[in-house]
Amino acid sequence: MVFPTTHLTLSAERTLEKAGIRHRTVMKPRRISSDCGLAIRIDAQSLDACREALAAEGSQAVGFFRKVNGQWEHIEDNEG
Repeated sequence: MVFPTTHLTLSAERTLEKAGIRHRTVMKPRRISSDCGLAIRIDAQSLDACREALAAEGSQAVGFFRKVNGQWEHIEDNEG
């Protein structure tokens, strides 16, 4: 998942830690966005729990992405 700023990325990281969701902060692929250089990687099965934890804290990612056949694709809000 990506956020527009480093501050929001680190805030989301704290939210996920508090919720007990496994995650890892990584360098964001430039093909996704030229905003903040960080992204948070989660397991696909944690997507819904991640969205719920962020929403409970009043935070929202700019987007969720997955890599398919070497290409990054946006995950729509209704996917999970």
